[in-house]
Amino acid sequence: MLANKNRALIRSLYTRHGRKKHDLCVCEGLRCCRELIALRSDLVSLAVCSEDFDESSLANVAFEKISKGEFDSLSATVIPQGCLIVARKPAMIADSVPPSDPFIIALDRVSDPGNLGTIIRTVRAVGLKELWLTDGTVDPFNDKVIRSALASQFALKMRLFPGLEEMACELRRFGHDKFYRTEPAGKSSCFEEKNLFAKSAIIFGSEAHGAGDLKGGIPIVIPMPGKIESINVAQAATVILFEAVRRGVLKGK
Repeated sequence: MLANKNRALIRSLYTRHGRKKHDLCVCEGLRCCRELIALRSDLVSLAVCSEDFDESSLANVAFEKISKGEFDSLSATVIPQGCLIVARKPAMIADSVPPSDPFIIALDRVSDPGNLGTIIRTVRAVGLKELWLTDGTVDPFNDKVIRSALASQFALKMRLFPGLEEMACELRRFGHDKFYRTEPAGKSSCFEEKNLFAKSAIIFGSEAHGAGDLKGGIPIVIPMPGKIESINVAQAATVILFEAVRRGVLKGK
């Protein structure tokens, strides 16, 4: 059986308070664990698997084996895959470090774990290295976000700000002086705006509330001939990120 302190620790990490207190998170499932090990094996703190799991499928990590029933009681998934890793959360990037990307993707109060995980995975897929967040955005190391992103957050550098004004101040300091906000009332199409990816920040908010107001923000729209009010924020981010790929902005990254 797993030691009581480790069982209690794992359960606490399914809460934001627990993750903040211990500075740890839970990565569950074969693909997520494999990706975490490939990206940041140095962050692995504890690895646990069920007795019927083939631990040879995940190299270089020593797993503590427990009964299937005990593992299932710890798992946060409907159909457990038999493995989980407790990992240290990577530190947010220091304010003094200049951005490494040609433009910045920023999220303002995106609260749905599935949406955030999809955006994280897409940001990585197009070759960007950073993601900027405001308070009110779901914890990127929430177990649901990790599963949705397939652990891609461990490949990104992240910065967290109290709000959009503080984020904008930091962006200006590094020469990113154009702030675009996606909104249905925008007049400029994301497919036609020439400066969309030129030392800019593209800010996405939740579908329910949108991105917050920001002085100097430039509204852009994703054309939708079907005349619906809006699309999911993860879909919107995917459209714009792959527009950067289509234009060659991220070519070779």
